Amino acid sequence: MGLRSADEFRASLRDGRRLLYRGEPVADVSAHPSLRRTVDHAAGLFDHPDEGPAALWAYRDDELGDTVSTYFRRPVDVATLAARGDLIEETTRRARSTLNIVKVVGTDVLLSLEQVLSEDDSADAAERLGRLRAYRAHCAAGDLTMAAAVTDPKGDRTLAPSAQGDADQFLRVVDEGPEGIVVRGAKVHTTASPSANELLVIPCRAMGPDDADYALAFAVPVATPGLTLVCHPLVDGPDAEHPVSSRNIEVETLTIFDDVLVPWERVFVCRHWRLAGAVAGAFANFHRYTAISYKPPVVDLMIGAAALAADQLGILRNGVVREKIGKLITYGELIRCARVAAAERGRQHAPSGLLVPDSIAANAGKYHFASGYHAAVAILQDLAGGIVVTAPGVEDLVHPEVGGLVRKYLQGRDGVDGVERWRLAELVRDLTASEFGGYNDSVTLHGEGSMGAQLVTAVRDYDVAGCVAYAREMLDAPLPAALVS
Repeated sequence: MGLRSADEFRASLRDGRRLLYRGEPVADVSAHPSLRRTVDHAAGLFDHPDEGPAALWAYRDDELGDTVSTYFRRPVDVATLAARGDLIEETTRRARSTLNIVKVVGTDVLLSLEQVLSEDDSADAAERLGRLRAYRAHCAAGDLTMAAAVTDPKGDRTLAPSAQGDADQFLRVVDEGPEGIVVRGAKVHTTASPSANELLVIPCRAMGPDDADYALAFAVPVATPGLTLVCHPLVDGPDAEHPVSSRNIEVETLTIFDDVLVPWERVFVCRHWRLAGAVAGAFANFHRYTAISYKPPVVDLMIGAAALAADQLGILRNGVVREKIGKLITYGELIRCARVAAAERGRQHAPSGLLVPDSIAANAGKYHFASGYHAAVAILQDLAGGIVVTAPGVEDLVHPEVGGLVRKYLQGRDGVDGVERWRLAELVRDLTASEFGGYNDSVTLHGEGSMGAQLVTAVRDYDVAGCVAYAREMLDAPLPAALVS
């Protein structure tokens, strides 16, 4: 098939999938009054395959003999890994600073599975790697969208999967036969699954021998019998009051597997408990590279909104204001530099041929973004002013009796009318002070893994021993004779 159109993508979602929104079944997600926004957002990935540098959107895959989405290109050197980051950044910019996740997260999973399976020495490893490669070719040739189901409900966080009081708190295999395996359980925080053709499932943590039934990685179509997507509600309102989230938004689901049959050709890990932690770690690394690729447009939008707000009030040249904007710039550029470093210092993974992002740079960049986000929001809200949360509604601006006065008293310096200032206030509110803004606050902390996980990974992968040796070298100053044994 090659590259699909946006309309072909929308049509592919009318497949009989089981989807619930506010307790009601959804017959057509692409036409649902709320959920169609997340579908239209995803459709943006199909609107511009011929715009910009050709290599950014599509490439010729020699194995498939077809032109396919660049998301499916395997990064094998610095140039191709950097190009993947460029693609993610540019598609996020075009989507008004909202990550368009339905191709990148699935390919993050495919890359992490390839990395782990290519070095697996199990007896059936070659067969399972072959399944993965065939599945990747299927998705690339069909130009499919994918969601990643990673995080289990977990129940008691102090207990391993097999020790939970409720065995279904981690997704598990409950039966198998000639056709495949049967799985039961759930995954939470499954981003963009209503807009996905395929669902990729991997473990979220390391496991022991007793947890073998929970060590699973597989793929199923979203319309598979027994699979139910329960959507988080979205906030509806006038587009002018939600300039980003009314058009560009993702939706998460609680994804329930009620004895779902997974054919063997779509099973990549089954009861290989030693691989669970490796898959989770490899995915985290690729996905944090994705994170530091899509975050810079978010900060660029904050910089632009902050500078525009100051300019509307005539204070852009004020030294204190310029210092605040400078803080936003340095905050964003360090994220962008981390992405460059993660590619430049990437590790060649010999078994797979992939260039794996440098984990120190990827985790440092993601931690820097998450730990500094709320301070950046505070700068933007400070410069934008209290109007962000006190402005009248759009209906008041057009009211036949008071609309003119509302617009008059919202105006800024000469030449800045009330409507322009109101529109910017609504943009800042949507990004930082609406329910969507609260979502951004939380997803910044928890998306792509917690800040704690990023620090633990940095300690694990950094040359701490080398630093200790360096410190010991400094302990060579002569000691008093009384201290020398």
